[in-house]
Amino acid sequence: MKNLKEWAAVQELHKRKVPKLQIAKQLGISRNTVKKLIKLKEEPKYSREHYPSKVDPYMELIVLWRTSPEYDFNGTRIFRELKTRGYTGTINPIYRALKKIDEVKLDIPREATVRIETPPGDQAQFDWAHYEIEVAGRTKTIYCFSMILAASRKKAICFSLSCNAEAIYEAIQELYEDLGGITLELIIDNPKSLVVENNPKSDDEIKYNE
Repeated sequence: MKNLKEWAAVQELHKRKVPKLQIAKQLGISRNTVKKLIKLKEEPKYSREHYPSKVDPYMELIVLWRTSPEYDFNGTRIFRELKTRGYTGTINPIYRALKKIDEVKLDIPREATVRIETPPGDQAQFDWAHYEIEVAGRTKTIYCFSMILAASRKKAICFSLSCNAEAIYEAIQELYEDLGGITLELIIDNPKSLVVENNPKSDDEIKYNE
């Protein structure tokens, strides 16, 4: 940024016919630098080194939540979800990441963004989020469970004060009943209450919570 400001100042003074030596003294730079910046007809490109950000380890999730039709989360929802997964940064880096993702999305042909269609009754997705809500004068953690049918995009939700295995099983059954039946498969994350270990890079079987 300093080089850009110096270039702009040198160019402006040079247009006013100010001598090179006087420009150097006025800006506190060498005469050779003044000559170099005068010869540079286009403004220098500003660039900076990339420093690791707290949001970097979560970029794969952010891209999924922003671009997948199953999610299409906004910045606030993504920030809330990342905090439950250990993110300790602010919301600002998330918004910067989303801006870049959205810019890339505009350059992708529509044909490349059409979601995969599944037959009716074939698949559903199950997920949840938690909220801090005041109930009877006390702040309580409320869990919102949601299920969405992949084919029709029909959605059902229910709420609970718990997020353990029993609450999840109960929510799945209740949501299936609300939707009017079950699907061949259910897409779900790997909550610790259900899955003890699932390493995609390993050939070991998934270790489920007993």
